[in-house]
Amino acid sequence: ASAIALGIACAGSAQLEAHNLLQPLMSDAIDFVRQGAIIAMGLLYMQTAPGKTERVKEFRAQLQKVIGDKHEDVMTRFGAVVAQGIMDAGGRNASASLFSR
Repeated sequence: ASAIALGIACAGSAQLEAHNLLQPLMSDAIDFVRQGAIIAMGLLYMQTAPGKTERVKEFRAQLQKVIGDKHEDVMTRFGAVVAQGIMDAGGRNASASLFSR
């Protein structure tokens, strides 16, 4: 739950600090934690071009690996599919904006 909250708070920003907090959670032993961390990373890298930071290209490659690995847990694979959909939302031209006025 805290990974998703971090992803929502930092959506579309590609902040290094948020990346450093989420990266260890992506290799956690609990499948729900891995799923939440992957979805949060998808939110973090929304509308971020691969040329802006090398981390986006690495994360996209990691998503492809997780989705294609038949031995990966179903929850983690589902999180990777959702994260890829979030990153590519609106043809990579949309970003989640969850602020109130």
